[in-house]
Parts: sequence; structure tokens; C-alpha cells
Amino acid sequence: MTDTVPAAGSASEPDKKSDKEAKPGFTFTDPGCRTEIRVGALLVLAAVFLWLWLGPETSGRLYLVGAPLLLIGVPLQAFQAMRGRPGFPWKLGIAFALLGGLMWPDLRYRESVDGPIHVQPVVPLLLGAGLWILAWWPISRIAARRADPDAGAAA
Repeated sequence: MTDTVPAAGSASEPDKKSDKEAKPGFTFTDPGCRTEIRVGALLVLAAVFLWLWLGPETSGRLYLVGAPLLLIGVPLQAFQAMRGRPGFPWKLGIAFALLGGLMWPDLRYRESVDGPIHVQPVVPLLLGAGLWILAWWPISRIAARRADPDAGAAA
């Protein structure tokens, strides 16, 4: 028992706070992403995943509030990349499109045994939001490379 405990303020121990700042956790939107995109994405997700609890009318209203925020915010984010604004939500677009595509077969139903196959409307809504974000991704990448030629060479 001759080991001594180093003092709390000793320089030999790495600072735990700086480790967390250097390695942030995974997020679907990067710093610099517009607020209306984040809020719109949350409202679209709420409309899709709370469909059964809120009912189609309330979920439709949530989507009608969230979708315009995405429709406006995503192109603005892409065009602001020309001026060097970071944070295009490409991970969010991939997640929406992938989840919408994977949910499609699970949310098919028939109202009668002989009837046609229907798809619950939440699936195309999520898929559409994801594809809208991904459609603007190349424009944002090209604009960001034009704004900062050094970043394009490093990528």
C-alpha cells in the first residue's frame, strides 16, 4: 500500500473534459445544420412513428407542419454551403430513405382477402422526406467544394 494517489489537478492525467470535446457522439445532423431542418425532421418522425397512437388526422397535421420546414430548409442549407456553412444533414436523409424503404413491405395490408394491397401512407411520407434531403446532397457537396477549394482536395 505504498502507491500514492495523484493530485486531482496534476498534469500527468489527461483532462477528461477535453476527451469528450474531441470525440463527439454520433448525431444525424452536424453542427451548422439549420434549425428548421432539425425541427421539421422531428415533426416528420413524430408523424410517422406516432401514427397509430395519434391517429391519421393528427399525424397528417404534424407532417403538414414538418414537411414545409424540410422543403424550405434543405435547399437553403445546400445554397448556404456556397458561403461555407457546414452541416448538411446527409445522414438524416440516408436514415429516412432507408427506413422508408425497409418499412414498405411491412406496412402493406388488404382490407379484404380478395382486395388489392394497400400501403399505409406513412411509408411514402418518410421515404419522400429522405429522398428530398438526398436530392440536395450533391448540390451541397459541389457548393461546399467551390466555397473551399482546400477542402475538396483533402476529401
